[in-house]
Amino acid sequence: MIPKECKRLAEVDFPIAVVSKHSAREKSIRHGHPSTLHLWWARRPLAACRAMLLALLLPDPCDPHCPEEFKAKACKLLSQLTGNVGSEDMALRKAILKFIGDFANWDNAGNPVFLEVGRGLVRAAHSEENPLVVDPFAGGGSIPLEALRLGCEAFASDLNPVACLILKVMLEDIPRHGPELAEELRRVGAEIKEKAEQELAELYPIDPDGATPIAYLWARTVKCESPNCGAEIPLARSFWLCKKKNRKRALRYKVLKEVDGPPYVEFEIFEPETDSEIPKGSVSRAKAACLCCGTILPPERVRAQLSEQRGGADVIFCPGKQILLLPPGRHRWFPYQLPADLEESGQ
Repeated sequence: MIPKECKRLAEVDFPIAVVSKHSAREKSIRHGHPSTLHLWWARRPLAACRAMLLALLLPDPCDPHCPEEFKAKACKLLSQLTGNVGSEDMALRKAILKFIGDFANWDNAGNPVFLEVGRGLVRAAHSEENPLVVDPFAGGGSIPLEALRLGCEAFASDLNPVACLILKVMLEDIPRHGPELAEELRRVGAEIKEKAEQELAELYPIDPDGATPIAYLWARTVKCESPNCGAEIPLARSFWLCKKKNRKRALRYKVLKEVDGPPYVEFEIFEPETDSEIPKGSVSRAKAACLCCGTILPPERVRAQLSEQRGGADVIFCPGKQILLLPPGRHRWFPYQLPADLEESGQ
């Protein structure tokens, strides 16, 4: 048992630079990460939670009140990873801090040796009973999950029912049922996917080259109220489609006029070389700018028109204007396509 007078390791030192590095890397990890179970706001990185829990649960070896029994067990456990730790308290502190930093690495999170050493250190510091970690606002469950993995008892709660469901599945159902639950989810998911594909097939026609659209990009529209115009204004803050390096795609437009009708815009997809090539968006601070004549529609008129047409849901979108398709496989980095192109190909 750690004496009350003994400082915890987190009170004197913490490998914040190393843990921050691993926490930042964890954001880009998807395969096998609990965050893929369900998206949640402000999810805490598992690396940071795991490291901080250890630093709070373990005593500082350099503290005069630190139990000698803990020091002896900690040296023995850490020797499995670092070899001989040494007899000095400062050397033991550095070894524990290094272990905490290394354990924050996602590659070591499931390593049996690291897990056993981490749990052993917690048991050495709390030999009488497993420590209880309480998180009354658990959210996505990062803290209680890591507490359980370190051999602690965990109590988690949240006011949001979605968070409670995530916590129940991650902290109770998965540990209890394991692979059986995963297999059942795959089976049910496959059934839902098959039925959804059957019902939605006509809305996602297959491209001539075999690619299947996965999404439609569209915009709400309002009418330009200039007496000499009357064009349809697609409401878009930006005409960028993709800003990633070597994949930059955007929309540009040209104004076309008809003899007996209002002007309209026709879009095309292109690869911009500089940001200056991208047209300005048609919406700013709730104001809409007509792409044909430049007339500014004030916010109250934009809201009034959208209200009259139920948010723009009644608007009939003309081919090649407001809708874009994303059929994967057409070109490796050119997955965008105008619907007018499909019509020309007979779709």
